[in-house]
Amino acid sequence: MGRNVAIVATGVSKTFPVGKQAVTALRDVSLSLPVGTLTAMTGPSGSGKSTLLHLIAGLERVDSGTLEVLGNQIHRCTAAELSELRLREIGFIHQDFSLLADLTLVENVRLPLEAMGATRGDATAAACEAMDRVGLKGLEQRFPAEVSGGQQQRAAIARAIIGNRTLVLADEPTGSLDSKTGAEIMGVLARLRDEGVTVVLSTHNPANLSHADQVVVLHDGTLLSPDTAESPDTLGAGTA
Repeated sequence: MGRNVAIVATGVSKTFPVGKQAVTALRDVSLSLPVGTLTAMTGPSGSGKSTLLHLIAGLERVDSGTLEVLGNQIHRCTAAELSELRLREIGFIHQDFSLLADLTLVENVRLPLEAMGATRGDATAAACEAMDRVGLKGLEQRFPAEVSGGQQQRAAIARAIIGNRTLVLADEPTGSLDSKTGAEIMGVLARLRDEGVTVVLSTHNPANLSHADQVVVLHDGTLLSPDTAESPDTLGAGTA
């Protein structure tokens, strides 16, 4: 995998057991995503968007095919290697923010660095810097319940980028937000892209596609835009 490519999937398939049957979540998916770009994955519910994000993050294992992420052959990594990769290189943003309610925002944001062995002071300084990058300066000591949904998601983004992570994965990051706040969050993710972070997100919202460098369309586990070079403008609002 070249230096300018962050993710390469080749013939990736994934099934999940449902009762006595196996349901195919992804079928022979191949794509290549450049470093420092923002990719939006769209498609109906159940199309495989979240599954693909989880595979890229190493939270699920591919059944067949190969998957390289940041130069790592994810399909061959051990569980310990995947855990270390997520800790140091990959940030994951959830729709429901996934902040710990009894910790302040800065305490939530600094958790990954503390897990890597950083001192409390160094982790706090890095967390404050990350929060400043996403527009949360001055809110460090607030608790999640004391700020808006958009501010909680910004804190989740700060937690995802702390430690100079180079890949951010976001599963429906605007799904629980109103349209104005969702647009603001997309703006934050676009600015991270402009700073060189590779961003991959899933979305149902057609408005989010305008921020993307390329759009990946999935349907029933199959990639409908195999070259992954579709312009958001050519796909239009009907994609999702």
